[in-house]
This record gives sequence, C-alpha cells and structure tokens, in this order.
Amino acid sequence: MIARQTSLFQGIEDVEILEHEPMSAHTSFGIGGPADILAIPYTLTALRRVLAVVAEAQLPLLIIGNGTNIVVRDGGFRGVVVKLGVRLARIRQEGTRLVVESGASLGRVCVFAADAGLAGLTWAAGIPGTIGGAVWMNAGASGGDMGHCVERLTAYDLAGNEVVLEHDELDFSYRHSALQERDLVVAEVTLKLEPGDPATLHRELCETIEQRCGKQPLKEPSAGCIFKRPPTDYAGRLIESVGGKGLTVGGAQISSKHAGFIVNTGGATANDVLELVQLVRQRVYDQHGIWLEQEVCVVGEE
Repeated sequence: MIARQTSLFQGIEDVEILEHEPMSAHTSFGIGGPADILAIPYTLTALRRVLAVVAEAQLPLLIIGNGTNIVVRDGGFRGVVVKLGVRLARIRQEGTRLVVESGASLGRVCVFAADAGLAGLTWAAGIPGTIGGAVWMNAGASGGDMGHCVERLTAYDLAGNEVVLEHDELDFSYRHSALQERDLVVAEVTLKLEPGDPATLHRELCETIEQRCGKQPLKEPSAGCIFKRPPTDYAGRLIESVGGKGLTVGGAQISSKHAGFIVNTGGATANDVLELVQLVRQRVYDQHGIWLEQEVCVVGEE
C-alpha cells in the first residue's frame, strides 16, 4: 500500500506525515474518506522536498489548502495529499505590497492588510480558504477578485523546481487562472495594494462580513458556492426557481438561506452531495435549458 511508503519522507525536516488520515477532518464540508498519506509541510523548503519525493516515487498527488471548494469522495484518496495550511502562512509587508505564503487564510490576509493601512482586499472578507487556493481559482466577490491585486507569484512544479509567474502570465478571468492548466503548486503570492485608512478598512471588512453572513450559510459546513454563475443569471436564483431550496438527499441539503450552497446537516456523504448536485442541475436544465457548471472540485475514490 502507498501508506507503507511513509519512510520516503523520513529525511525531510519540518513536515508532519499522517497515514490513513480521514479527509473529513481537513475539508470545510466535513466529508471525505481517508488519504493514504497526508503531508503537512511547515516551510517552503519542506514543501519542495516533499514534492520532489512524491514525483520521484511516482505517487498520486493532491494539493489542498483549508479544504474549501472541494468534495473528497467517500473512498478517500489513494496517494499523497499535501496540505498547505496554518503552518505555511507567513505574511510580510514590503511597502504597499504583501508577500504571503500560500497557506495563509484569506481572512487573515484581509485583516493584516487593514492593520497595515493597505486597501484592495475588503471585498474578500468572509471568503473561506487560503490565499493559494484563492489565486488558483481567482476567487472573487462584490466586483473584486484576486486577479486585480496579484502582482506575481512563486510556484513549484511537481518536481519541486521554482517557477516565478508575473501577473500577465496568470491569465486571470472569471474563476480561472493559468494555474488550472499547469502542474504548479502555489508557494508564495505578492499582492500589490493601495494606501488606505486602517479604521475605514476595518469598518469595510465588518460591513462585508455582515452582508455575507446575512445572505450565506457561513455557520454550516459547506464547500462554498457549488456552481459557477451562468452568463445570464445566478445559480442560486435558478435553483430556487425550480423548488430546490431546502431539497435534501441524506445529510446533504440545498441551503434554505442561499440556494447556491449545499450544506452538511449532519452525517452527509460525498455521494449525498453529488446526487443532490445532479438532481438540481437536471431540474434547472429541464426548466430553463441551462446546464450549471460545478465550481467545486471533486476528487478521490468512490
């Protein structure tokens, strides 16, 4: 079994290696079977070495941050999951720029920027996930997105070699970056921001969070918005229009607060979620002729 190859990582410092680790403990949905190996690097050097070992051993690889925007199937993941989280979350200020390690939560980056009097991120308040994941998918809300503030980033290829990409090479568009077509792992992101008043910025953060809490089920386990926004409408409105709000399969439910979210009401499985996705997707297509495109990533074994 792959898990017996944990000895491959013994010479690497500053990394935690877990065997047969339930992914339900590492996803915002609270869903997912076990990973054969979960590696949690504490430094960028450790991350590079882990990637090199995985590549040399030709093991299947999955990169996650806080486990938002992802559904791990109930059979788990046969390979190595590398988690970039709070151990890899350093932030430093360089004038009006922030240099952020990929595991830093987007919320923490927003607060750091406001404390430093740097404007350009208040739209992101309340969005879960890490800066690395936010850049990978070009997370956005309220007219803002990561593509507007990323100046450059450092990434590693799957062998651990460093790659530096400038803004224009990242091809940002709606919920898209060039990283989605390349086998690269975000290591560090440079954000270019603008001077601002800390008190004003903190007030804007609070207002944004309050608005988001009023509209979205942020206190219930979910993976965020399940579907991308269609070109001419909103996924939540379409789902609500076909009677999807509150619809339940097993422990998975279309949120009664925002129909664009599926929440785990307790004991939901990945199969519950995916069955519910297909059910509401088919209803929307049958009544509106629009096939909703998933925003969340689905990985792992049945």
